[in-house]
Amino acid sequence: MPKTRMYSVVNNRLHFQCPFCQSKKLIALPPDKRRKSIRCLNCGELSHCLFNRRITPRQSQTGKAVMIFSNGRELPIDLYDISPGGVGFDITSGSAGVSVKQEVKLKCTWNPRLLDQGRFVIRSVKGRRVGVQTTEKKFS
Repeated sequence: MPKTRMYSVVNNRLHFQCPFCQSKKLIALPPDKRRKSIRCLNCGELSHCLFNRRITPRQSQTGKAVMIFSNGRELPIDLYDISPGGVGFDITSGSAGVSVKQEVKLKCTWNPRLLDQGRFVIRSVKGRRVGVQTTEKKFS
């Protein structure tokens, strides 16, 4: 079974290099694609690819943490990835009361320095998946 590899995408173009025969190819991708299986035209091997469209890559990070709202309410979360500008996670219970543009804090008990920036703004909510961006603004 082929391994999944991460590839950088710039301007919706991927510089694909086959991990088996090292042949190279430039592939155009639709803007909404995050993963794809690509068959090498030279050797015929199948490669599973994840696409990173960010300038600085996400760092995969898994673990339990807590999201704290400005009113003091706490909600348990499952971390998935961290980048210099934000964090991606799943809400373990229902997403009621979670909406875009809310200010929150994240607390990680097993590694307090992991999320020490303190304040975040919710940028996307898709089902139980939430993306937050770092902010310098303080709670009022």
